[in-house]
Amino acid sequence: MVGTPKSLSVVYLDGQEIVKKTQTASTTKEIIDACASTLPGQVKLLRILKYCDDFNEYVDSDDPDVGHLDKFRIYFKTVQSDINDVIGTAVNMSHTDTTQLSHISASDLDCEQVKYYLKQKDPRILAFYEEHGTLTEKWRRVLVTTAISYLVEKKGFYPISADKQILARTIVALFPALQIKMEEENEGYEHFYDPVSHSGFLEDKLRNIRRSLKDDQRRYRRRGGLGGGSSDILVRLEEVTEREESVKEWITVIKMMRPTPENRSSIKMGMDKTYTHRRYWISSQSPTLEEIVENYPRFVDMPYLIDSEFARMFPEKLDVFLRKWEPSIVPKLLKLAALEKKEESPEDESAESKCFRALKMLIQYLPPTASGRSKGWSKCSVKSAMSYMLEIKPMGTSITSLLQTPGTAGDSSTQVNQPRLVSLRYPNAGAQYIIVAANDGVAIPLQDESLACCLDKLFKFYWICNLAYPMQLASVFGFMEHVYGLQISGGKRARIVELVAKLQVL
Repeated sequence: MVGTPKSLSVVYLDGQEIVKKTQTASTTKEIIDACASTLPGQVKLLRILKYCDDFNEYVDSDDPDVGHLDKFRIYFKTVQSDINDVIGTAVNMSHTDTTQLSHISASDLDCEQVKYYLKQKDPRILAFYEEHGTLTEKWRRVLVTTAISYLVEKKGFYPISADKQILARTIVALFPALQIKMEEENEGYEHFYDPVSHSGFLEDKLRNIRRSLKDDQRRYRRRGGLGGGSSDILVRLEEVTEREESVKEWITVIKMMRPTPENRSSIKMGMDKTYTHRRYWISSQSPTLEEIVENYPRFVDMPYLIDSEFARMFPEKLDVFLRKWEPSIVPKLLKLAALEKKEESPEDESAESKCFRALKMLIQYLPPTASGRSKGWSKCSVKSAMSYMLEIKPMGTSITSLLQTPGTAGDSSTQVNQPRLVSLRYPNAGAQYIIVAANDGVAIPLQDESLACCLDKLFKFYWICNLAYPMQLASVFGFMEHVYGLQISGGKRARIVELVAKLQVL
């Protein structure tokens, strides 16, 4: 890469996100100095994390060099007095984070204080836990409401991130059965409050409380120009090696060649030759689905190319969903539904029918919510939400008719903009599945594929085309991200983690 590398830094001060900024710098020291200069008063560096492509996570970095399009999270604390400096020195700085520093001024959020408050406000919470060894969803909500009441009493309606993190840690310390560990991905308290995504049960409750505040109690903080879709894909390109003329020639070959058996190897070679150019174009230009299919029509009549593209984007994740979904997740979802008496299992049920019922249960456990509404959002029932993933049509329905009715899914009031599956007959042996994006005039027949394979194809199609999920199914797609081993996106991570924990114990 010629010139000084360009990077993105997210700056935190005392546990709160302050700014996101792009910079041109060759070393992390230059980035740190530039970020510190934008903050008010004296500040001290706590920690710098660098995004690792291999693990899809931010990790501690000792590497002084900066690569092109690197991403950093940089944590500072305000230096208020010499006494604070002495206290800060006493802490083991190799493990210091915003949570530990907040303990200095937040002793009223420790276990003893919180436990005392719970006993005073609602002793039934602790009594239920002592009797049953856990809390039901009803009592977990009561716990969150009471804990937030205490937090607001001590820290106000806008506590800093570190205080919320301390309270989340305190809750799982008082109620160990509520800790949810997902292998080595987390510490077990993040479903109550995740300082990375600023989400969780505590944060949701705080936001609900703030909606009813009077004008003089509100504190508005708006950020502009920092947006991005929930499924945005950042493709890091060290160098585009293909010459533009060669790429255009291969794209022409891909368009002109019919997908006959004798042409398939040439088409596959053309897709490989244009991969880097294609990923750069899709990630940087955000073309419509219609434009993507116009340039690469073989995605439509050679659907296995969807798998090939996804495998290059995420090596070793090609068949992860298929290995986990039917053998493990489907039976656990159905067992959980039976235990909670949400649905009874019919006798002599086919694998296809079980898969369909499990999908319905997944949407029921992760339903559309009214929080986080954006423009164009409308109320959506669980039944209607299914139509954003899978719609059932009679056998014999033509593809032309599916594309002639854009924006409908089951009834004329439900607007569907993103791709979904259409099943020609009730999902069972012999059903025909099609990926349909009516607004873009795209239909991809999936020949001789099971429902599980088609769900796999649909998810991969969203990623290779850099499409946002339907907001009505954001949590469902977030759960699928967990199955694939990808970082969970969206703002309802706590509900996903809670469901994962339920399935793990079955």
